[in-house]
Amino acid sequence: MSAYSIEVIAGLCGVNPVTLRAWQRYGLLNPVRNDKGQRFYNDEDLFQAHLILEWLSKGVPINQVRGIIAGEVDNIELGWQTQRKELCELLDPPQPNKLRNLLWRFGREYPGRNLVNDILRPIRKSLSSAKPAGWQQQASVLDCAIIEYATFALTTARKHSGARVLLVAWNNRSSIELWLESIQLVSEGLRVELIPHPVSWPDLTQFEMDHYLLWSDKRLSEVQQALFDDWLKQGLPVMLVGKVTQLKKKAATRAVAQRVGKLVTDGLRREAQSSPQSET
Repeated sequence: MSAYSIEVIAGLCGVNPVTLRAWQRYGLLNPVRNDKGQRFYNDEDLFQAHLILEWLSKGVPINQVRGIIAGEVDNIELGWQTQRKELCELLDPPQPNKLRNLLWRFGREYPGRNLVNDILRPIRKSLSSAKPAGWQQQASVLDCAIIEYATFALTTARKHSGARVLLVAWNNRSSIELWLESIQLVSEGLRVELIPHPVSWPDLTQFEMDHYLLWSDKRLSEVQQALFDDWLKQGLPVMLVGKVTQLKKKAATRAVAQRVGKLVTDGLRREAQSSPQSET
């Protein structure tokens, strides 16, 4: 039977080793230990871990997963509303210390992508769009907690092995988005260096990294696009992230639609020209 270290299992599942330890405390995993106390997992543990991830991805609270897998829970809570509500209750009135503790706990229990995309980003979007009374203060308290947690996560990740990533703000509206992105990256085992405030003309050659991520919330200018293309020609592993990727997808979809429309129009025109004129 195969035996996997906690680092290997974490890599296969796309989570941090601390998350696997948290799942063990909930009785979801039961690895064996050697004489040195090191955890080792088998194929059944790996299957169980992916099953846990499947339920968590649906927004099931971590404390309900064991009962669901065991067939003991019928009323299943989905959609992340429970986790968001827990955090929001600590924003009005503000309870910064409890908020930090809960955010740290969620950071241990849930994959980084779910913490960021299913809990934190929706809360921030809801505050900014609904604008409840005192929303700016609540958003600031939450953002401060996010930065503190992200700083902790970045520092912890640098103590371990993993690819080195530089995440740079190029064109961004909010630096918090980059802090959130860094939480996702370190949860995948990457060591991240972060430049959260916009740098118009970054010199990536000054950093020795395995990957370079440029965050942009708008289309690149002609000069920026030329600079990006030059990095590619130099062989730098650069990639655009942020809303610019959505804009590119929309532009590509629009271009495809225009080309298809033109082909259809040209085809109909040729067909009309080749068909005999009707008799009068």
